[in-house]
Amino acid sequence: MSHVRGLLSVIIGVLAISISISPSSLAQTDEFNVITLGLLWESEQLHNATLWSVAWSPNASYISATFFDNTTVVVNSTTGEAVTKIGPHREEWLAERTRCDAIKECEVENHYPARSSTWSPDGKHLAVGGDDTYIKVYDTESWEIEKVLSGHKGSVLSVSWSHDGRFIASGSGTDKVDVHNADSRENIIKIWDFGTGIAVQNLTGHQDGILQLRWSSDQSLLVSASDDSTLKMWNTTTWNNVLNFTGDVEFGTGHSLGVLTVDWSPNETLLVSGSRDYTVVVWNATTGDEVAKWSAPNCVRSVDWHPYADLISASGVQESYLMIRNSTTGSILKTFRENEKVGGVIQSSAWSLDGKRLAAGSNVEAKIRVYAFGAGGPSEAGGIPDWLPSLLLFFVIFALIIVAVSVRIPSKIRNYERR
Repeated sequence: MSHVRGLLSVIIGVLAISISISPSSLAQTDEFNVITLGLLWESEQLHNATLWSVAWSPNASYISATFFDNTTVVVNSTTGEAVTKIGPHREEWLAERTRCDAIKECEVENHYPARSSTWSPDGKHLAVGGDDTYIKVYDTESWEIEKVLSGHKGSVLSVSWSHDGRFIASGSGTDKVDVHNADSRENIIKIWDFGTGIAVQNLTGHQDGILQLRWSSDQSLLVSASDDSTLKMWNTTTWNNVLNFTGDVEFGTGHSLGVLTVDWSPNETLLVSGSRDYTVVVWNATTGDEVAKWSAPNCVRSVDWHPYADLISASGVQESYLMIRNSTTGSILKTFRENEKVGGVIQSSAWSLDGKRLAAGSNVEAKIRVYAFGAGGPSEAGGIPDWLPSLLLFFVIFALIIVAVSVRIPSKIRNYERR
């Protein structure tokens, strides 16, 4: 009887292990079931220039998209229709395509790329940074410029508003796609007090352009992704650099080329980053150690962690599709290929704050597509199902137990007969 109890204990243990290592996507609610994620709408061509980035408003009513001629288009997130266009070249918006798309030099003077936009937490302001070195803050009722933050010498490649609305973080440098302000050699992060419009901190340490900035939810920490192949974490009380994410080239950990994008996990114990080195890396946000590394078809331009589910959206250069990965295993759960026929890059993707929709910006098409759970739509599942490795492990261990038992029982019988 003791042997039976022991066998049952082993089987229960195996079941517990199998369940514990199964990705939590199995337990995700139907609300965020990736199988139901599909195309909700696709915009018309929004502008005569290349789209660079997208950002949701806090209430998910609008999506801002920056373009390579210093224009930002704001789109209604329900209909996909353009609400307004803001920027310094209103009189030229109806002109023929100006080719401000890194394929060749822009044909219109002073058409510098707008690189990044960020909404204030209350949705009343939208800040836009770009290669003209300025950060322009727009009132979202009148869509007029309320403030211009001036002080960078390099291109403003990234902007991010703090969660309490007090600060705007901006990162400068020279982008490798369309080069402006290279002589400045400025690769710094400025922290602006929005109320006064004054830069209160300059954070130095990166050796190349700062391509993305992300605040922690309590804004005690700020993480930066740079073309110098590193991530840095900053304490926002002292503004000191408290942690570096560099990996070890000798052992193949971390990134070997520029880091283009970064995001926090929902519980902020992990970070995910994408790089020019064709990899996505998951990091321990406390120690700076690499937790996982996944290969990608090309440069990874955008990663965004779902706020409530074990999902990461990822897109990149020369990939005419958008991928949804499991954040635990890295397996590709779903692939969207709506722009495959026209090519180009899904330059930027972002989940809405409520996690119900995903916006993706297609650069050459100058279009936004929004996907929603429950919408279905054209897509492809990809990769190994997340539950399969755990199921296989269970059966392998169970088979070993059966073999062990089958060997043990005859041995017991023989011993009994000898008696």
